[in-house]
Amino acid sequence: MEKQNVSLVELKGIYDTSEKMAREIRMLSRAFKAIEKGGLKEETIVVLLHFKTKIAQRDIWSLLSALKNLESDYARPERKI
Repeated sequence: MEKQNVSLVELKGIYDTSEKMAREIRMLSRAFKAIEKGGLKEETIVVLLHFKTKIAQRDIWSLLSALKNLESDYARPERKI
């Protein structure tokens, strides 16, 4: 897959609705939180990703932090019906 820089405005055009994008963001954020609850420590994730990608560990730490906060930063809370 070719890497591209995409703005948030362009990203919204990929989804049918903003709500669909918000739902996908919630799913991604919750999936990462589930991995953590499963017992895999963040330090282990950082080391494994660093070994596989050679990305600096400090950058991986930033990415993991962003993944956990995606839902609160970019998606309104789900409405309970």
